[in-house]
Amino acid sequence: MNAPSGLTKSILSFSYSLPLLRVLSSRSPIVLLYHGVPRRDDDSYITETVFEQHILLLKRYCDFATPESLGARRNPLDKVRVLLTFDDGMRNNAVVVAPILRQHKVPAVFFVCSRHATPGKYLWFVYLDALERHFAGNGFRFRGEFVDMTAAQRQTSVKRLSEFLLTLTPHPGAMYQVIEEELPRLEDFVSEQVTSDCYAGMTAEQVGELADDPLFSIGIHTVDHPFLTRCDGTEIMRQIHQNKTWIEDVCRRPCNAMAYPGGDYNSDVIASNRNLGIAHGFAVMSKMTGSSPYEIPRVGVYATSLEILGFKAYWGNYIRRFNLNLG
Repeated sequence: MNAPSGLTKSILSFSYSLPLLRVLSSRSPIVLLYHGVPRRDDDSYITETVFEQHILLLKRYCDFATPESLGARRNPLDKVRVLLTFDDGMRNNAVVVAPILRQHKVPAVFFVCSRHATPGKYLWFVYLDALERHFAGNGFRFRGEFVDMTAAQRQTSVKRLSEFLLTLTPHPGAMYQVIEEELPRLEDFVSEQVTSDCYAGMTAEQVGELADDPLFSIGIHTVDHPFLTRCDGTEIMRQIHQNKTWIEDVCRRPCNAMAYPGGDYNSDVIASNRNLGIAHGFAVMSKMTGSSPYEIPRVGVYATSLEILGFKAYWGNYIRRFNLNLG
């Protein structure tokens, strides 16, 4: 979505700034979904400066929920309640996000993939984003063909490459094998500083430090961030179980909540969660019953706009119900 016009900003702000409108908003907490928050200035990211503005706005108009209080309903005139969640486990969650949350005493849940805790390992879609943004040449050879990375063709080429990678089986192992053995190394076209800020995952030590803070919880997000519905039953179980075991070893406590990568799940994924003793599954849009503890819906925050954030925090239940796209 493009930046809201002045009139749109006024309408959006009006929709959440009047206390009486709380009566019409959700009595249960709205779960907001963030991803990476880098330091560097870039209009296409929610960056450090923007994120702190988000927190200040939420503090003004909302109260913050914890995972333990998700089932509690507020009184009609009380402030709307929000729970902050962060997917993927990007390093900037520990370096940028956590200090801001600590400063403002805001609780949050971090859903962490374990693959990119290993130096030099990256999540597949993170690699493709880096390739599109930072590859310096006009192209490269891949399986006997030239991949055109000129400005006019770059986006199309990366999209085609992504579509090809997602056809490979078994998913996601074959896809990662190609990225690591046949495509340009991320370290060859992205600086160490930018990699750390935008593309690297949290280390095990950083995850453990977050877990030691009573403000924060750590949740499962699979090992490799696959589309779980593309995986067979054995791979679904491996992705969840290995990630759960890694998190529990690092955090020294049980882990019983999961967020589905890409919001992608089905009955097989839910069955695996039950078998592993996982009590809660966080989706984006509920795909099945809509009221199961394994399908907790969330509202994604992707735009920098404060007005859109406020609207989502107050009216997230309607956004989900009517599948509105606000960015």
